[in-house]
This record gives sequence, C-alpha cells and structure tokens, in this order.
Amino acid sequence: MKIARQKPILIALLLLATPLLANINIASLGASAKTNSTVTIGFTLEPVSLDISGVAGQAIPQVLLNNVYEGLVKVENSGKIVPSLAKSYKASSDGLTYTFNLTKAKFHDGSNFRAADVVWSFNRVLDPNSTAVLPTQKQQFATVASVKAPNASTVVFALKNRDNDFLFNLTQRGGVIFKSGSTEFATKANGTGPFKLGKWNRGNSITLERNDNYYGKKALSKKVVFRYILDATALSNAILSGQIDIMSTVQKPELLSIFKNRKDLKVVSGTTNGEVTLGMNNSKAPLNNIKVRQAIRQAINKKALIKTAWAGYGLEIGSFVPPTDPWFEDLSKKYPFNVRAAKNLLKQAGYPNGFSIVLDVPPAPYAEASQEFIAASLKTIGINVSIKPVAWGEWLDRIFTKANYDMTIVAHVERGDMSIYANPNYYFRYNNTKYQALIKKASSARTAAAQTETLKKAARLLSDESASDWLFLIPNLQVAKKSVSGFPENSVGDAYSVAAITKG
Repeated sequence: MKIARQKPILIALLLLATPLLANINIASLGASAKTNSTVTIGFTLEPVSLDISGVAGQAIPQVLLNNVYEGLVKVENSGKIVPSLAKSYKASSDGLTYTFNLTKAKFHDGSNFRAADVVWSFNRVLDPNSTAVLPTQKQQFATVASVKAPNASTVVFALKNRDNDFLFNLTQRGGVIFKSGSTEFATKANGTGPFKLGKWNRGNSITLERNDNYYGKKALSKKVVFRYILDATALSNAILSGQIDIMSTVQKPELLSIFKNRKDLKVVSGTTNGEVTLGMNNSKAPLNNIKVRQAIRQAINKKALIKTAWAGYGLEIGSFVPPTDPWFEDLSKKYPFNVRAAKNLLKQAGYPNGFSIVLDVPPAPYAEASQEFIAASLKTIGINVSIKPVAWGEWLDRIFTKANYDMTIVAHVERGDMSIYANPNYYFRYNNTKYQALIKKASSARTAAAQTETLKKAARLLSDESASDWLFLIPNLQVAKKSVSGFPENSVGDAYSVAAITKG
C-alpha cells in the first residue's frame, strides 16, 4: 500500500503564438502552474464506501485521512507525531491524562470546529453498544475512560491505564474528528482538512479539491485525483503513457528496469509496514493445530517466493514486525524452508496423507502473484490447495468480518499493529491469553525499553505459534514523473497525504 514535463517548451510556444502573453512574468506563470495544477495518482484499490470509521479497508483512509478528515495529531512521513487539530498537547507524568489545546479551524460546510466535536466523535468510539465504529478502532481506544471539554478550546482524555500506543492511535482513522451530529458517512465527507471531497466517479476515480479556507498551510495543488486501476499492467501502462503523474505502488516490480530507463520518470523506494500475510483461520480444523500451521510455514521457500512474486524486492521477517520498529528481530530462521520437517510436522499432527484446503485470494497483485507458488509449495507436503478468487467486497464481509475461510493472503500496512493478534475476534481467530497479556503489558509499560522487550517476547510467541505465515515485507516502490515532488515516499500509517504534492 503516483506522477508533465516540457513546461519551458510549452511556455515558449505560448509566447510565440500569443503576443498578448509577452508582458506576463514567466516566473509567476510557473508558480501559478504549480499551485493550480491537477495531480493524478494511480492506485489499485478503490474504497467500497467513504465511511472512514465504520467500514474496513485501507483504501478509505488512504484518500480521506489527513486530506479531508483530520485528527488531533498526525504522523509525518518520517514517523514523527505532530499536532494537527490540536495546536499543542501534554501528558501527565503518570501517563493517565492527556490535555489537548485546539486550533481554530472550520469544517468544509463552514461551521466552526469546537471541543464539543471532539467529545462527540470519541463518544461514538467509546459507546459499547454502537456498531457504527469498527471493532478494531474500539479496541485501540479501550483504555480511554472519558473525554471531556473543560472549555471551548480544550479537550482532556482520562485513561484507565497508561497506553503507549494512544498518541499513534489518534493519528489513524479511529482518531478522526467529525462535526457533531454528522450522518451519511458512506457518501459524504465533511472534514477540516486541506482538501474537500469533490467528485467520486465510482469504478474510476475520486477527486479532491483544495480547501482555500484551510486554517493551516494551503495545499500546493488545486486538485488531486485518486485514479483507480485494478489491473497491474494497466496501472504500469498509465504511468508510462503519461495518463497519471504518480504510480503510488509498483505492482509489477519486474518492470522496474523499464521505469528506470525512462528519462522523464523516477523510481522511489521507501519504507513500509506492509507485511504480506498468509492468514490462517486458527479456529477451524485443521488450522487450529499448531503443527499444521508450522508445517505450512516450513513448506514455503520465502526467498524463492519473493523472487517469483515480487522480482526479488521484499524481505523475510518471520513474524509480524517490520525492521523499522524498535522491537524487530529477524525471526525468519525459526521455521525455515524444510520440506522434510514440514511433512514430519503434518504426520505428528495426524495428517500423514495431507488434506484439502481453500485459499481465498483478493484482487491484490502481491496476492495474485503469490497464489500459485503457495499452492505448489503446499502440494509437496500433501496439502491440496484450491485457489478461489474473491472480490474485495466479499473478502471484507465473508473473511474479514465473519472469518468464514481457511486461508487468505493480504498485506497489513498499519504501523504498530501487533495488537490485532490480541483480538480473538479478528479474522485470524487467534486466541492466546499469554499473547494478549504481553500486548497489554507493553501498552502500559513505563519505559520505552520495557515496551520494546515485551513486544519482542510477543513477536517470538507469535512466530512460535505460527498464528499466520508472513510471506514478505513489501517495499514502498513508487514511480513518478520527474516534474512531481512532495509525495509521501514512506508508508507510515493509513493515510496518503497529498497536500505537499506539486508538479513544476
């Protein structure tokens, strides 16, 4: 989970063709072209809804978070957390109270942003009876005891216990501030951000229009078009033919040499938190057997998979932690590729002759590129895999929500998301009280060192239990026109922030 050139030539032609332009300052014309430009960014996955708080799928916050909607704080591309709708904030020494001083802002409908909007937004999240907010967001803020507004420009959060993830969680979709009383989240978006929601051309694109009344630094482009092209080859052709200005993700890494040889394009490789995960339903036989899950992991040669599926771009990790997290350890050698060992594990589990299983594959290029390799690998140990393509809508409903599946492939791109395995109702259906206790302990650790050591233990346990298999960490590969700058090079959260993008 991006990219017009020849501007000097274009201006020269206009000056020759139109005498009235002779008195225009060329420098100012260039500046105007930058600030009034339309930037088109190519993505693969289109949102199924605009409900950022109530519908799963990264495509929703990708387009709306930090662009249309904002939170009290936000995470920069460097990973640093900085104020947003809160102009400043402070935490008490015991970590149980956070006080936010609010900035003066307006919603896109012209109404003033108030402390009451913050309280209303978080009461939606904290309401135990509400089904309007995703369970994962509710879990992220389960440590919040109350949210109060002592005055119109101040909000105070009281926590039940120290939560080291609290500030980061505020930067993600669960921390979005809505105008109090808002409805129709699925089709409308009334935020405070640097862009307003323009036109949603379903099946094709979403256009964001600059909010010229934005309280902060104005966006550099007048319009930004999120163009959705599901087919990886068509997406690559779109950047090669100049239809888009930025290709936000390289879905066919084998084409990188073509991009690199183009004088008008640049390839950018950034960091990511995207663990391409072979999800296994831990509540369903035979995957409820730890030895079966371990066997599946040892049957897959990750290095060969990365070379086959992603042209060698990718990293073995061995658990659900990227190297950018302080608690990362290379656990890829814990259950290394070993067909004999995998067969022996299956025998110990009571499946000496293997079994049949279904692999649900969503329309994501990394998943589609991996499916045949995984099926062939598991075939070598007697597991017969039936590959079943599924649309994203079905995946979100049947697999993510209802956990009605055997195995699936999806990249989890959220930062610091080890806590999802602590939720027994998450689609993995992994229920381990020891792991849950470690995540809780890490969340309330009083020092960074204590948090790091506890999460290392959690990652080791997750790997030993083989709750999933982690196929590879996907890099953030993008291609852009050389005239384009300011796009986020790293993937550090749910958002794809576009306010700094411009093309010269």
